[in-house]
Amino acid sequence: MEPAVGDLGEMRAFLEVARLQSFSAAARALGLTSSSVSKQVARLEERLRVQLLRRTTRRVSLTEAGDLYAERAGRILADVEEAQRAVADLDGTPRGTLRISAPTILGTIRVAPAVLACRAKYPELRIDLDITDRIVDLVAERVDVAVRQAAEISPASLVARRLADDRRVLCASPRYLRRHGTPRRLEDLADHDCITHNMEPVPRWTLVGPEGERVIQVSGTLRSSDTLTLRDAAVAGIGLANLPDYVVEEHLESGALRRVLPEYGASKRAIFAVYAAPARAAVRVFVETLAKALGEGGAKKERTAR
Repeated sequence: MEPAVGDLGEMRAFLEVARLQSFSAAARALGLTSSSVSKQVARLEERLRVQLLRRTTRRVSLTEAGDLYAERAGRILADVEEAQRAVADLDGTPRGTLRISAPTILGTIRVAPAVLACRAKYPELRIDLDITDRIVDLVAERVDVAVRQAAEISPASLVARRLADDRRVLCASPRYLRRHGTPRRLEDLADHDCITHNMEPVPRWTLVGPEGERVIQVSGTLRSSDTLTLRDAAVAGIGLANLPDYVVEEHLESGALRRVLPEYGASKRAIFAVYAAPARAAVRVFVETLAKALGEGGAKKERTAR
């Protein structure tokens, strides 16, 4: 079977449809029309003389042949893209497409501004930012950089660069503290209305202080899966909150929130950038930009705390 000039484009279109299980979603990801993507996949199936996708009105799924082709074509396309990036990197100028994955809140507040700064500084760079709390497979999903929050990361065959501590802050509004008093010891938290995340059936806060790590069981009248809702509840005076510093730094600066028990709240978790080695120019400049942004955020927090 002789390869054709359009094979790589068709291969890319098929892989996006297979990954997203949707022609319209694949078209949006590729910046094409749905009809264009559909035609490319149809041409590929015609050339291979095999059906790769099952199409129904509700979903798209892989046939056995499609599953086999997706696995091997994914590796081929990754190799081709790596070769293109290596050649483009020869003069050290960041260019090409940079695919980034970041968790929702951190991604919105910290990563997105770093992305905008990179795009403004390097006009030849195209950036695809996926804001998601899902742990992505960098190789299978062709992601260049994944920003992750964890205590430790040791990814096989990947680099995990520690960018900053994942700091947390115990805080409450001045109105709440006037009504209920300011806790002076960890044990005082038992007497307070604590706003908590609803991931655990029994809410607990893991806090690090002078005597090391402490796990404190807390309770309150409001729980939520949304961090920004917890922050807004704290600002509204509903209770005490234990939140990432980057979520509350502006409210601490303005006085809408005040730190309590400032000797506690540090986290053993950190913020990492995970990527393949050797890192190409686009990855290097983005990671450096993000590291600087996170460092400046930490310095800003220290100034606020004093």
